[in-house]
Amino acid sequence: LLSRDHEEAVLIRSVSAAVDHIIELAFPETDQEDRLGIEAEAFVIVEGSGSPVGRMRLPQVLDRVDEAAKTGSSLRPREEGGFRFETFSGGQITFEPGAQLEHSTAPARSASKLEDELELVWAQLDATFAAADARLVTLGVDPWHDTSSVPQQLPLPRYKTMDQFFASRWPSGATMMRNTCALQVNLDAGAGRVRAERWLAANLISPLLTAVFACSPAEGTKSRRATVWQSLDETRVGLPEWRSVADATPIGDCIQRALNANVMFILRDGWAMPGRPGWTFRDWIEAGHQQAGPPTLSDLETHLTTVFPEVRPRHGVLELRAPDGIPRCWWMVPLVVTGSVLYDEAARSAVIELLEPLAGDLRGAWRRAAAAGLEDPELAGLGRRVASLVVEAARRQPQRFDEDAVKATEDYLDRYTLRGLSPADEVALLLDDDSRALAWAAGEVG
Repeated sequence: LLSRDHEEAVLIRSVSAAVDHIIELAFPETDQEDRLGIEAEAFVIVEGSGSPVGRMRLPQVLDRVDEAAKTGSSLRPREEGGFRFETFSGGQITFEPGAQLEHSTAPARSASKLEDELELVWAQLDATFAAADARLVTLGVDPWHDTSSVPQQLPLPRYKTMDQFFASRWPSGATMMRNTCALQVNLDAGAGRVRAERWLAANLISPLLTAVFACSPAEGTKSRRATVWQSLDETRVGLPEWRSVADATPIGDCIQRALNANVMFILRDGWAMPGRPGWTFRDWIEAGHQQAGPPTLSDLETHLTTVFPEVRPRHGVLELRAPDGIPRCWWMVPLVVTGSVLYDEAARSAVIELLEPLAGDLRGAWRRAAAAGLEDPELAGLGRRVASLVVEAARRQPQRFDEDAVKATEDYLDRYTLRGLSPADEVALLLDDDSRALAWAAGEVG
């Protein structure tokens, strides 16, 4: 498998060299103004008489988005054979292995700018899919279909080998890849003391985000999506294992996660081989690989894209991955909740102090959040107290969070969080009526 390209690549022959590259890839120093970003995912559900009758397959999904790119003003055409569309706003549309559609917004200075892009793109997509009797719906897990009816559909070596890797020990990986949707918030990490505080606050608040934005109810869980993630390869998912907040070090945590995560696959010239449980990136550096040789910088970059902690540092951005997919009318709320806290010094300090008791068992708090949500007394109490901080912090940042976004957040917190509820509690009551549940998940929330 060794090739001339490999011989000319930047080889990583020591752990110390890998550390330098990890730091540069995860936390490059920047002095830019803080930005906001969202990555929203949706299932494409085929509708019959108002009820779900199937998931649209990827070739048909691509055809419909191609049509939107031809006839609308929000998307650029994709490259021939590609799986990516750029938006005119600077964002992009991509696809998950189960043909879920994902919209990553362009970074913006304000929530209103993000909402403008979201409204323009999704109005065009809604119209295009409606013409094919399909709807874009957002829940943490598709309750109408499972992996027996939704295959892995991205014909790329990365996804085929990812499927094989999870199947070797973690069969729920198929559900994660094909049958879940999230609403990810992206915020700048900052530098120095600010970065350390944001890293700590983001991880401390993650179990609360799971509980507050749970939207995939099933027997014994408010967030089946989080439960699925909790059953995957623990070297690459979850939250840091700290004894106290004093253990939180953004660069140190990131380095240890990257080096100690199992290698999921190796890519060489269009060929891919699955990794194996128990063989980490550190092992690859120290012992090499009989066929692939020592890892390259490209291998490290690829490896980092397969590490999925609840807070993932990437190119100076903190990706907050805890919220389930929720109906579109609420998409600004996770952004306001997290951005208002991380970007406001007073709120950040208050949240760290408030959530410090969770630091010694973040993974346990995450499991409680997935199972019981805000029925857990400790999480319910913390949720109410954080809710009051959020609205005050958002109002201190009018240049970032406009009144509409703050009002939507207040409404959400009043409707759910302050009552010890989440969207999971609401949709659970609707699932006996497929047409009502489908309309709700498509954004028709009463």
